[in-house]
Amino acid sequence: MKKPRSDSKLLNLPDEQQAMLCDWLLSGLPQEKVRLLLHKEFSVETSNAALSRYYSEVCSVALLARRQRAVSTAEEIATEVARSPGKFDAATIDRLKQMTFEMSLQPQPDAGKLRDVFMLVLKARDQDLDEKQLQLSMDKFQFDAAKACLAHLPALREIAKDPGMDDAAKLQAVRKRLFGEAPV
Repeated sequence: MKKPRSDSKLLNLPDEQQAMLCDWLLSGLPQEKVRLLLHKEFSVETSNAALSRYYSEVCSVALLARRQRAVSTAEEIATEVARSPGKFDAATIDRLKQMTFEMSLQPQPDAGKLRDVFMLVLKARDQDLDEKQLQLSMDKFQFDAAKACLAHLPALREIAKDPGMDDAAKLQAVRKRLFGEAPV
């Protein structure tokens, strides 16, 4: 970047103050609030036009860099998902959601990349729902099996006591008694 003009108050702020100014502008604060913060925190008076120029020269570059980091991270995650499409942990899902949100706030987000990251979030949500459905199905099966065992308890005791059957035959007999013939 070329050397700032000597009359450019904002471009001549120390790096730390410029970083804070950039954060304020990128956070979506109205320019009037940013002007008040500049005056309160750094004793700098400026105009909306100067803030707009600063945004164009400094913040838009920072915004693009943030966006590129988010896109790069999203691409790395997508590559990892493609390599091992297992279940994500909660922290990864939260990060994907945050990245989707950050990407959607960009002035001109890349719709394809935003869609790809959002699809990962939806896929993770679907996996979570599938897991809950599986757990519910297992709970129902166990309850139904326990209920069937109680209903057939005397017959199951007879099968268990039968000295003419080995363990495998007993298991087959119990299964047949509780659930009927095995499908072929």
